[in-house]
Amino acid sequence: MPHRLGPMQTLPAPMRRLAESETVDYCIVGVGSAGGVLVQRLARAGFRVVALEAGPFWDTERDWVSDEKGSHELYWNDLRITGGTHSLALGANNSGKGVGGGSVHWAAFTPRFHPSDFRVYTEDGVGADWPISYWDLKPYYELLEREIPIAGPAWFPWGDPHGHPYGPHPLGGVGDILVRGCTRLGIRSVAGGPVAILSASHGDRPHCIYRGFCLQGCKVGAKASTLITHVPDAITHGAEIRSHSMASHISLRDDGRVNGVEYIDHDGKQHFQRSRAVIVSGYAIETPRLLLNSACSGHRHGLANSSGTLGKYLMAQAGNVVAGRFDELIRLYEAPPAHALSEEFYETDKRRNFARGFAVQTVGPLPVAFAKQMIAAMGAW
Repeated sequence: MPHRLGPMQTLPAPMRRLAESETVDYCIVGVGSAGGVLVQRLARAGFRVVALEAGPFWDTERDWVSDEKGSHELYWNDLRITGGTHSLALGANNSGKGVGGGSVHWAAFTPRFHPSDFRVYTEDGVGADWPISYWDLKPYYELLEREIPIAGPAWFPWGDPHGHPYGPHPLGGVGDILVRGCTRLGIRSVAGGPVAILSASHGDRPHCIYRGFCLQGCKVGAKASTLITHVPDAITHGAEIRSHSMASHISLRDDGRVNGVEYIDHDGKQHFQRSRAVIVSGYAIETPRLLLNSACSGHRHGLANSSGTLGKYLMAQAGNVVAGRFDELIRLYEAPPAHALSEEFYETDKRRNFARGFAVQTVGPLPVAFAKQMIAAMGAW
C-alpha cells in the first residue's frame, strides 16, 4: 500500500535529484491521476524515474486556505484553442495544474459501472459492446477501493451489489433533502458516498472534517489525491518530481526510439532530460498537444498519430444541474459534494423511448460558486 502523509506534511525530505545528463529509465510527463500512480509504481520497482509537471508542487499548509475567494489557483487556465462546432472549455470543471493534477480538485465521486454498461449494443442496440466485461474489471475495482480507500454505503439496489472499505459519511443538508424527497416519491436512494474521502482515519491520514472545500484542495488530506496518496511514497523510493517544468518536445534517436524530453522551467530556460522511455500522461488536451508538437522526420503529423485521429473526437461529460428553493437554510457544502444519490433510472426503460438512463446525485457548491451558477442560469433564461 502507498505511504500516506499527515495533514502537515507534503514532501518527504530529501528528494533524490537526478542529473539531466544521466539517462533515466522513465521520464513521465504529467503528475496527475495517472502519472502520480505510475511514478510511485515504477520507483517502487527500482527504476530511476523523473516526472515533469508544468504546475507547482503544492504545499497544502501554505498554498491552500479555508476561504473560497482566496483559494489558490488549482486549474489549467492556459489558453488552448480547440476546434469543432462544440469546442471544449478548460478550467475548473475539467482540468488541473500542479502535482496531483485534477485529483486535487475532483469531487472524489467513485461509483462503479454497471454490468450492463459493457453490453449496450447487445442489450439496447446502440453503441458498441466493450471487449471486456464488468466481471473482468471487478477485481481491480476492489483493489482500487481498498488502496485509495473508498467510503460509502452497502451498494445493493443497483448494478453489482458490493460494500466499501469504510462506512458512509454522515448525511449533510443537501443529501437529507434528496433522500427525503426520494423517499416520499417511492424512489430508492443511498447516502454517504461512495467517495474517495475518509470517513475515519487511515494510516496517518485524518478523517474528513466537513470544512466544505473539497473542490479547492483538501487541506487536511482526507480526500484522496495522488499528491497525498502516491507521490510522497514515490519520492521515498527515489523518484524525482520536477515541478514548474513544461514539456515541449519528445526527442527521438536516429533509429526512431525516444531518447528524452525537452522542457521549459519556471524561468523560461530550456532543458533536456535523457530517458530510455517516455510516458505521456498530461490529460486529454495536453497529451495530444505534446505529441502533435513532437512531429519530426518519419512522424510528420505527430508522434503516435499513424491513424490521423490524435487529438480528435474528444468528448466531455455533460451533466444538468437542478436547483430548488426551500423554506429552511440548506448548507450545500457541509458534506462531500456527491454524497447522496439515486441510480433508480440508470438502466434502459423502454417506456422512456431512449436507450440507457441517468443518475441523480447531490452537488455541494460553496456560496460564491453557487451565486455564479445562479447568475449564469438567470442569464440563460
